[in-house]
Amino acid sequence: MSGANVTSLEAIARFRASLVLFLERAALVIDETGEEVKRTRGWLQSEQRIKLQQLRKRHERKLERLEQELFSARLSDLAQKKTGAQMLVNRQRRELRDLEETERKIAAWSRNFDSTVEPEARKVEKLRHFIDTDMARAVSFLAEAIRQLDAYAGDGNP
Repeated sequence: MSGANVTSLEAIARFRASLVLFLERAALVIDETGEEVKRTRGWLQSEQRIKLQQLRKRHERKLERLEQELFSARLSDLAQKKTGAQMLVNRQRRELRDLEETERKIAAWSRNFDSTVEPEARKVEKLRHFIDTDMARAVSFLAEAIRQLDAYAGDGNP
């Protein structure tokens, strides 16, 4: 039987150490990903919805004020003032429609968030499981391999 040629246990030990560091960093990134999914869900379902509702109310109040100014301009029969007021009312109506469209999009994104994001989030959790189980076994295997190779190289017996 021929003997094994063990030349560098340090290389295996460095690889093991690098693997451990990589796994720690990967776990942090996976944790950050999960937190970002939660933050995005909260942003869609509450923060953004509330912000848009408040903005819409301000736009509606401004539109009412502009429409009153337009009505006053029509009553006073000042053509130039009427034209400017009508342009402002039209612009405000467009902005309000755009804002309402954005609200509808946010509501749709919120409804579809789980069905769109959860399949991808499950893939990340599978990666987490792989790192926590399989890769942890790999680290243990390398530690045991280093121990056995060191024993073999030291006295010739495993």
